[in-house]
Amino acid sequence: MLSSVIDLLFWFAVLIVCSYFLDRMWAMSLGRWIYLVFAAPGIIIHELSHYAACKITGAHVTNVKLISSEGGSVTHGPPERGGVLSQAFISMAPFFGIPLLLILLALLFDNVGSFNCDLTWTHSIEWNVGSMLIGTFRSAFDLIKINLFDNRSLWFILYLYLAASLTTAMAPSKQDFKNSWLGLTLFTVLIIVWALVQDNLLSGLGWDAPVGNFLIDTMGWIVAIGLVLCLFGLVLSLPFFILKKIIRR
Repeated sequence: MLSSVIDLLFWFAVLIVCSYFLDRMWAMSLGRWIYLVFAAPGIIIHELSHYAACKITGAHVTNVKLISSEGGSVTHGPPERGGVLSQAFISMAPFFGIPLLLILLALLFDNVGSFNCDLTWTHSIEWNVGSMLIGTFRSAFDLIKINLFDNRSLWFILYLYLAASLTTAMAPSKQDFKNSWLGLTLFTVLIIVWALVQDNLLSGLGWDAPVGNFLIDTMGWIVAIGLVLCLFGLVLSLPFFILKKIIRR
């Protein structure tokens, strides 16, 4: 289990970095106001995720800005329960809320017949995030081919826009990092200790920790899908970024 936990933590860190660079590249490529129009759905869900996490942990919310010229914000007090771990949960809430909405969007576009979208993902059954990333990335290319060239679905373009906007908004702000670094550090230590205990003690007693394995597997799929969408976003934004650089010269 320890190797799976380390693998997950590594790719989670990569996802944070990719999401941050994706956000910066779109901001520099499109200009502030065009970027805000593009990023609006993601910014709104980002802030709503913070807000929902505040309600779950009992943190008092004093001000909410879902969208503005500077982005969005949720001002809140300390959580009533959970201490630094709850604070980390509030700061990192978009990493839970946004993937959840991405899944719901995929189900919506896939099941509404008039959209003529086929969002059935095929993937490798092996857990390892790296393997899933490669398999899911190939599946994403197949989805684009099927929906844009075979089905000729214009609704799929809307789905890509929403997915790109949401993925960009997963990037935590500097304030998010400032508020959550202690909780994230403690959580990382706890999960590594838990994995060591599982591998060196509990597994010898015949306990396989099915709940823990399920949670790790689920987070692995969330990270893998997030990475795929980030990579697509980076590829799509690169021509705009280069063009912007050429124009500025």
